[in-house]
Amino acid sequence: MNYPLEVRSAGPEAMRTYERALPHGERWAVMCALQVAPGTLGSDRAFMEGRQGNQQLDTLPKRQAGYMVAEARRAGISISGKHYCAGIADKRGWCDPEAWVSSNDDVRRVAVKRRLHVEGNVKYDPPPVPVKRTVLAESIIQDEIRKARRTNPKAKVGELRERIIEQQAYKVKGRL
Repeated sequence: MNYPLEVRSAGPEAMRTYERALPHGERWAVMCALQVAPGTLGSDRAFMEGRQGNQQLDTLPKRQAGYMVAEARRAGISISGKHYCAGIADKRGWCDPEAWVSSNDDVRRVAVKRRLHVEGNVKYDPPPVPVKRTVLAESIIQDEIRKARRTNPKAKVGELRERIIEQQAYKVKGRL
């Protein structure tokens, strides 16, 4: 019989359990043999599987990985048991402490805080930001006040401001 590698490495008892459960499906047999539920999307186990020992650093050139770790430590970040997510990092990159995560909750917290759209094991789409409307741009008001003060230097700024807004602002229904 051809056993999956993880079942073979679990020992003879796991192999016997695999044989007995095989008629019900291969995935079921592996789960029974290893006595482990399958990883599911959205679980911390599925998210951190293969990431806890900083395996991501093993795929980088040694010099780059060493530099990355040294920079993170200098920034006061403990990277043990954490995974670097570049997609949620700010401009500091791997020196951003919130980019080193250990669970789905960490990713979601950073995404909510920074209003980031994330998709994958963690899904978050930030709600639209309500548009902050102003009657008239402050730069326009200031320019017009300067122009009006040239012709009438004794005029009060508050009165000029009100007059400029009244004259130049877009008239919206319901606003006087």
